[in-house]
Amino acid sequence: MSFGLLGPIRVWSGGEDLEVGSPQQRGVLALLLLSEGRQVSLDEIVSALWGREAPRSAVVSTRIYVSRLRRVLADGGSAGLGTEAGIRSASRGYQLVVDPGAVDVTVFRQTTAAAREAREQGKIAEASRLLRGALALWRGPALDGLSGAFFEGRRAWLEQLRASAVEERWAIDIERGDCGEAIAELTLATAAEPYRERLWELLMWALDRDGRREEALSAYRLIARLLDDDLGLEPGPGLRRMYARIRTAAGTSLV
Repeated sequence: MSFGLLGPIRVWSGGEDLEVGSPQQRGVLALLLLSEGRQVSLDEIVSALWGREAPRSAVVSTRIYVSRLRRVLADGGSAGLGTEAGIRSASRGYQLVVDPGAVDVTVFRQTTAAAREAREQGKIAEASRLLRGALALWRGPALDGLSGAFFEGRRAWLEQLRASAVEERWAIDIERGDCGEAIAELTLATAAEPYRERLWELLMWALDRDGRREEALSAYRLIARLLDDDLGLEPGPGLRRMYARIRTAAGTSLV
């Protein structure tokens, strides 16, 4: 049995999707999966699902959701469809017992960590392969279909992990000299997030590595102008270092 949080909430096994139920029921499952085996109190579940507007029936409703989820997991397991999973009752709360390798979030984090280690060891091709595999786990926005402050916060955290992995993949591709795809994607990314300096830094590096040095310098002038005109800021240290490095390589001096 496998669980997906990097997109719509999904439970499947043997290629068959299992019906998880209502958004609230999916929220309970997501919370238990994100807790990675930790016991979760009823109060935590109620807060995640309803915030400060919890109805009087919230505790009863939560117990019903858990009961239904147990049935889903039991039916999936009894059908011989894969890894067994189950929800245990704890002291006024619950604990989801599941193989960590069956949860896409856990696999994503483990794979990106392995990619960073491979890169540090100079295994660039392996690092690139691992990152591409990790990013392929994403099926859409994380925790898609769940609302509320708790899930918005976790979604933002997961999306930041994804953004970091994408940036690292671009950096590895540029380092290997595979700049074409990175340039195309970074051009779109800088247009979508024009004040995110790390994206411009990577774009400049990719353009320079691709033999397009003047375009790299033009990119710096563009972001410097945007920051000054729109925010009254100067480029940060990372951008300035990249600019200096490219101009030095071009045989020109800073002004």
